Amino acid sequence: MTDEEPGSLTVKQQARRWAMEVHMDPALRSAAMHWCAQSPEHQAEFDIAYAAISNVVDPASVNVHERHNSSPRESRPRVPWAKLAIAASLAAILLLGAHFVLGQNVRSPSTLPPIASSGAKTEDAPQIFTTRKGEVRTITLADGSVVTLDTDSRLLVWMHEERRDVTLDHGRAIFAVAHDASRPFTVTADGGTTTALGTRFGVERRAHCQMNVVLYEGRVAVTPPCETRKPSAPVAKSYLQPGERIRYSGTPTVTGNAITEPAPANDEQWTIGVKSYDDEAVSVILAEVNLYSDVKLVAASPEVAAMRVSAELHIRNPESVAKHLARALGLIVENQGSDRLVLTK
Repeated sequence: MTDEEPGSLTVKQQARRWAMEVHMDPALRSAAMHWCAQSPEHQAEFDIAYAAISNVVDPASVNVHERHNSSPRESRPRVPWAKLAIAASLAAILLLGAHFVLGQNVRSPSTLPPIASSGAKTEDAPQIFTTRKGEVRTITLADGSVVTLDTDSRLLVWMHEERRDVTLDHGRAIFAVAHDASRPFTVTADGGTTTALGTRFGVERRAHCQMNVVLYEGRVAVTPPCETRKPSAPVAKSYLQPGERIRYSGTPTVTGNAITEPAPANDEQWTIGVKSYDDEAVSVILAEVNLYSDVKLVAASPEVAAMRVSAELHIRNPESVAKHLARALGLIVENQGSDRLVLTK
């Protein structure tokens, strides 16, 4: 929107414009996330618009998820995939039209401030590191810290004389922080921060206001994402010990919504691509494997999704995972096109 016409567009229209801009130029995602962070309504409308324009709805997995979360006495209407596909296509067309129709009324994202980590100046140009789906990178920062960046992730880095600021826009990363007591190292995700002087920890941000932090070595102080509190109230901080994980569920609260628990033994095995699961649900395994490939693994029923298995799996190879699960659990793998593998009994 222009400065001359404040409020001329609805939130839904702005979300459509942002979705179109990010779809056309992924480098603008940081500015879009800055807009999304302004309110839960912004994030929700953006997610709907972006899903439509990207045509990423997977009907089978949605149906399985809905049935899995329903009680045995509940029944929910199932929408045929053909209708969903048509709706998504129409939405994409509408969004394309919105890009041109609204283009003169919406300020270009390049004029909006990027996401900035706590205390960072928006005029300072950050270093930006990204990974594509299926890619895992190891990056050495200017201060000597080493970052392992997971699939489909985006990291912004500011190095200052008095501090080191990092923003995890989306995805997952493990940080081996170079010790420097005079320059705190802070990772921000949705306003939540993880601060260390010299330590090793991981941060994950896959959805709005959902942040996971795992401490492997040293000590960190963590503040919650999307926290709503009075300006005079102190910031809620949690201190982790090695081997602990803190999870935030994604619902903004006044006091935070943290769950502190022992970190899974296999937590950082994603860095090598081979992960050992101990009595894990099939649904959990499929969700992680699907992060790394356009070939999606889907459980044909809630019964299959709830089955449990202990196995060592190559999580970046969906075909290998499907075959292993089929052998271990007595399942059948059905190929549905070139990008969909269904596990069924």
